[in-house]
Amino acid sequence: MLCTGGRSTIFILTSFLAITVNISHVWSGSIGSTMPLRLSEIVKSLLNNIEKDGHWNENIASGLLFAEFLVKQKMQQQKTTVLDTGLGSLYLDILEKISSIRSGVIQSFGVHNLQSLFQDNLMITSFEMRTNQIDKNIEFKSMVRNYSSTPGTGFPSNTFTGICLLHMQGLELCDKLRRNCLPEIKISPPTYGYRRTYQALLLYFLMHHTCARFYGNRLSFEIIATEHCSQVYREHQIIAALGPRRWYELYVEQSSICGLFGFEEFLDYTELTRIIDLESTSACNCIKSLYVAEPTPDLCRCTDRKHSNLLILFTNAMLFLI
Repeated sequence: MLCTGGRSTIFILTSFLAITVNISHVWSGSIGSTMPLRLSEIVKSLLNNIEKDGHWNENIASGLLFAEFLVKQKMQQQKTTVLDTGLGSLYLDILEKISSIRSGVIQSFGVHNLQSLFQDNLMITSFEMRTNQIDKNIEFKSMVRNYSSTPGTGFPSNTFTGICLLHMQGLELCDKLRRNCLPEIKISPPTYGYRRTYQALLLYFLMHHTCARFYGNRLSFEIIATEHCSQVYREHQIIAALGPRRWYELYVEQSSICGLFGFEEFLDYTELTRIIDLESTSACNCIKSLYVAEPTPDLCRCTDRKHSNLLILFTNAMLFLI
């Protein structure tokens, strides 16, 4: 994954009750009926603890930009129905907190080089869950024994990913994106680990880029996304079989990135609960109200790559499930 404080925001009781009623109405009778509300509390706790940590870096700078982008896109789609409701208050409180943190990040770390991409060149058309599209039958058990030698192989390289992200920051570079980046993003050679998630992330950016109309219709992008994330799901199963903690950071990133496309397998109740439970037992408590950064701050950062991915995952899942 590519890799920012301010005063704390507290929900007043009426807003909290309004959100609860709204969510319960939408998810009544579902096993995950309380999940959106739970996720909203996790997102707020994580943002508070990111602010308390204060160790600014590229990972959390991009994570905050991404989360801000997702919430703004959701608000844009629902602006006529939720701005004066509890959900509208939730969105605004999250955006206020992100803006406050990002001010501190910019002061000490500078403006992130992807800011223009998120603010000017990307647009999400809908937050629609995609069900029964991931191929769950791809064989994976034969890879379990030798999986440790697999992550890090394939395309794209870190350098290629960085170049494509730079191209995405200007509309005048649409042709360069088409010629230099799209072929590598579309192909599906044996690619594993973070390189596969990089490929899926670049596809997500291209799919929602203002240049996308020059590259193909939305259906063609969705087909490629399904192919890539089916392969990611294959690795997801391998990691689960080995025990998620061994490859936990990659496991989180897989859910974070393929969850952006709305694939149910990365956003369902079981998947989210597994990650929440794993994170809840960590020493940092970054998704809880109590933040413990000492006595091992280097091993316990709420601003590291994993927590940047968790911020994106939980924010995105909340927006899809509400």
